[in-house]
Amino acid sequence: MNSKTLPFRKRENPLASNNQNTNIVSSGQRDKYTATMDRNLRKKAKIAAVEKGIVFSQYIEEAVMEKLEREGY
Repeated sequence: MNSKTLPFRKRENPLASNNQNTNIVSSGQRDKYTATMDRNLRKKAKIAAVEKGIVFSQYIEEAVMEKLEREGY
């Protein structure tokens, strides 16, 4: 096996960390899905997630929950 450092960083499980930003509200079941969005919007959201110290999927989930709450769902 090659001992070189990989060009990417291994992802951390946000649920396994002691990160104080981990505020996931879950029904206990998670669905995997595919979605498309504007490339620049995705880039901005990924940067915002990193700055907040959370993974992209959690950032998107929080954004959806906030919008649903604002719209009364």
